[in-house]
Amino acid sequence: MSGTARYWKWGGLALAVVLIGGGAWAYGKAAPYAKIGGSYIAKQYCSCLFDAGRSETSCRAEFQPDIEKFSLSVDRSGLPAHARVTTHVAVFSGEADYAEGYGCTVGK
Repeated sequence: MSGTARYWKWGGLALAVVLIGGGAWAYGKAAPYAKIGGSYIAKQYCSCLFDAGRSETSCRAEFQPDIEKFSLSVDRSGLPAHARVTTHVAVFSGEADYAEGYGCTVGK
């Protein structure tokens, strides 16, 4: 193998290691903030829907433009006693649970 080919091989390997390491470091730094943001949106959206009794359209309008970054799902299967709002942003998620008489609380 010529010196130039070896240089590119090791240079490419070093670059890959730096990129993977940098991605892992950034993921570790961003994860807590994304989890907090997702949980906050879930709790606020849950309170808007179930505590205030507003429509989904009305609640979405209140959180513009931030809510567009999140994927929201509402599980009303346990109503009138329980419900859950789950948010997803990238690989992070947050959830809030509604319980009759207690309101909405941040889930696990």
